[in-house]
Amino acid sequence: MSTSPSRPRVLYYAHDHGLGHLHHAARAAGTGAFDLTVATSAARAAEVLPAATGLRMLPSDVVPGHRQPSGSRLHYTPTGPVIRDRFAALLEAARTVRPDVAVVDVSVETALFLRLAGYPVIHRRMHGDRTDPGHELVYAESDHLIAHYGAGLEEPGWRRRFGAKTTFLGAPDTSGRLGRRAGPRAGAPSAARTTRPEIAVVTGTGGGGVRLADLARAAGQVPGARWHVYGPVRGADGAVPPNMVLHGWTDDVAGRMRAADLAVVSAGYSAVADATGSARPLVLAPEERPFDEQDHFAAAAQSAAGVPWCRWGDESADWAGAVETALQDPASADRLAAEVLTEPGEYRHRWEAAVGQVLG
Repeated sequence: MSTSPSRPRVLYYAHDHGLGHLHHAARAAGTGAFDLTVATSAARAAEVLPAATGLRMLPSDVVPGHRQPSGSRLHYTPTGPVIRDRFAALLEAARTVRPDVAVVDVSVETALFLRLAGYPVIHRRMHGDRTDPGHELVYAESDHLIAHYGAGLEEPGWRRRFGAKTTFLGAPDTSGRLGRRAGPRAGAPSAARTTRPEIAVVTGTGGGGVRLADLARAAGQVPGARWHVYGPVRGADGAVPPNMVLHGWTDDVAGRMRAADLAVVSAGYSAVADATGSARPLVLAPEERPFDEQDHFAAAAQSAAGVPWCRWGDESADWAGAVETALQDPASADRLAAEVLTEPGEYRHRWEAAVGQVLG
């Protein structure tokens, strides 16, 4: 990738769990504000990132059988050649790119390594129970922090402590969603809102998918709806409810949501940005993630915007109530969109401001 002296050089470390980290890197690259190189071991990196983005593939950090010592203050610190090779490759990438700033999305150990190697570090903030010593350390030692959502969705206690060193980026609104209101799909009769809604369920890629039994429980509570499921499903060889269709993966997730009356998506940041962009009533369905990240985000979205949520795997979850609430109050999706999406020009400005905070 060619470099320009007028643009800061950024090395963006993207974690390989799911595709969300790569999508955030792609959005940063898409601003055109930086000469950006992504370092990752994610297999689909070249597919997700813009063609002009620099890419340095890292070796895997998977050490089978590793268990973090119970007294450790960090998250993942195996020993051996796998880890030595990975960090050697990361340091070589940094020496080659010579970044003005390194962005880490996300890894406590990677952020600390790059900071100790002498590179200014911007670390990504995520929801969840992150009061452990490792997160406390990386929040304190990072030169700046970013979050891919609006300040209104931040946990108040955390914002009081670290808000002054955080830029709340949101996600770029590339579809003009902020100028539209949520509602039923085009051409749908008004009765479809309550009697025969078309529901698009999008499962996350970071946790192996949602169990068919959990999907069936939700569909059983709203038998008059047609449930269209896109994405990975665990146990998909079981009995599929008559009002549900398993479509597998699709490259047109946004189109499938726009074709529905209501979207049910995981509470991952990229999934929520895509769902709010569809301008459909919305139910969040957090999936299992480290530090209960998605549960915390769903709770914040309900508190700030009134968006209903149900946890997959919760046998007491009131899916019928959540669907009814979302259909009766589509403006909750509008309120969430206002917290999640950012006008593209403003998104670039916020990225430039975050890097500028570090460079001075």
